[in-house]
Amino acid sequence: MKASAIAAALNAHTVGMDDAEITRTVHPDEAKNDGDLAVALTPETVRLLADTKAELVLTTDDAAVPKDRFKTMILMARSRSNLTDLTSLLRHHHEAEPGIHPSAVVASDAVIGPDVSIGPFTVIRSGTTIGARTVILSQATVAEGSTIGEDCLIHPGVRIGWGCRIGNHAVIHHNASIGADGFGFMPAGPGAVEAAKNGSITPGIGPSRNPLQKIHALSGVEIGDQVEIGALTAIDRGTLRPTRVGAGTKIDDLVMIGHNVAIGTDCMLCGQVALAGSVTVGNGVVLGGRVAVADHLKIGDGAVVGGGSAVATNVPARAVYLGFPAVPREEAFENLRLMRRIKRFLDGTKRADKAEKSR
Repeated sequence: MKASAIAAALNAHTVGMDDAEITRTVHPDEAKNDGDLAVALTPETVRLLADTKAELVLTTDDAAVPKDRFKTMILMARSRSNLTDLTSLLRHHHEAEPGIHPSAVVASDAVIGPDVSIGPFTVIRSGTTIGARTVILSQATVAEGSTIGEDCLIHPGVRIGWGCRIGNHAVIHHNASIGADGFGFMPAGPGAVEAAKNGSITPGIGPSRNPLQKIHALSGVEIGDQVEIGALTAIDRGTLRPTRVGAGTKIDDLVMIGHNVAIGTDCMLCGQVALAGSVTVGNGVVLGGRVAVADHLKIGDGAVVGGGSAVATNVPARAVYLGFPAVPREEAFENLRLMRRIKRFLDGTKRADKAEKSR
């Protein structure tokens, strides 16, 4: 792609050779080849342009960079959308031609929309519907009665269980599991959980077995439009009502979403978040990495929970919670300050004891 074409698409302008051919976009430190375009949109990366090997640069028009330092510069107005606009323009497009690969297995009654691409060794079961222009890459499986909307991208190895519904423009990354059975079991008789809830220090486990009985999941998973789900994430189906993920929500890799969970619109769930069964998450919520939420809790609209926190109570709307267990931010900071004072308090107590004994 020529520099002039990138500039036109980004509403930017060029300085120098506007017909320079660009073969890849890189961090300023990674530039090695003649066609490398060094991208510098932050103060840190702009400073690195002083030592970059790149001759082609894309930066903001207010960056303090000598205009004669490079063969070609693409200058764009500073905006929050700079990086999203650039990566959308230059993102990788999968080589997937419309049609069904000969090695794919597609049920005769499956409804396949126009311009759909179904890759090698993919299995599409009976009663499914695949919307127009959706791309399903290799070795994915779509179980019976499921629906995938239009313009979706399903990466290799994705497993979509029976009766699940995926909205339009959804992206599901490698080896995600949508619609596995929820983790629902109940002991035949009163067990350790009941004993612990009643305050028993040593739950009574007798010599006879107390087998766990399966609670089968009878509902599915419903995923809204423009949802993105990361690699190796698992979303379990609901017991009597669907597990739901609202439109525009983005879910990172290795996230666990239990049965009957309801997630609102435009949420962000970072890596290794774990939501136990029947959790309700409002709209616009952000859960940092490795946040764990106990079952049946509610997290209000716009709330933020810091990474590594363990949520054991409901979180109000627009609150910021941190810690283990999670508490409001101000309380968490106060707890940290108090912990730092403990050593000084103990040292003072020891000095006082020593002085008392020496009298």
